Amino acid sequence: MADNTINFIELVALSRIGPDSSVEKFGSVINSSFVDAANVLATMKQKGLIDFVTSFPSQSMLKITEQGMQIISEANQKATEQPDALDNAILTQLLKGKRGLADLNSSVNVTQKDLAMHLYKLSSQQYMSYELANGAMSIYLTEKGFMLANAQPQQPAATQPPLQAQGQTAQMPQKDPEKELRDIQLMVGKKNKRKMIIVLLIVAFIIVLLVLFLKK
Repeated sequence: MADNTINFIELVALSRIGPDSSVEKFGSVINSSFVDAANVLATMKQKGLIDFVTSFPSQSMLKITEQGMQIISEANQKATEQPDALDNAILTQLLKGKRGLADLNSSVNVTQKDLAMHLYKLSSQQYMSYELANGAMSIYLTEKGFMLANAQPQQPAATQPPLQAQGQTAQMPQKDPEKELRDIQLMVGKKNKRKMIIVLLIVAFIIVLLVLFLKK
């Protein structure tokens, strides 16, 4: 069916058509020039979503077809549902900076209609917002959508393998034999010096005692 190819821009445009909508004034409704709005409307008519009612010399009025009404009904029904896995995938892509319809469509790999329905739901539930201008659209996360996207389980980060698993041998600190020998010699020298001082003190003490004894 032709409506399977409806995109989000067309769904938004379709939802903004009212009883007094006309081809000539519809550009202001979707924030686009007359030419851009006419291109969107022409595509929608080709898909059987709308029709033009012209009565000269008045303006060309817009009429939503039965097929278009079914699309709007389906979108409104979808908007009442809880966010699902596809909604979470879309929010994740928005979190990564994907803002255009083409980027989102290639990232989540669903039909244009499925993407349009879920974007309509996310917008209705204030998980995202969009800017439509001159036939192009940019999509942004709201704070609510940002919180939901961050609440999704993330892939665990790969743990760093041990050095040996990376083909590297764990290096033990190298010892310097000469330095160790010098340290030992220094330690022994200090001990010997300490012993010599003690011996000299003892000898001096004995000499002092002998001198005092001989004086008596």
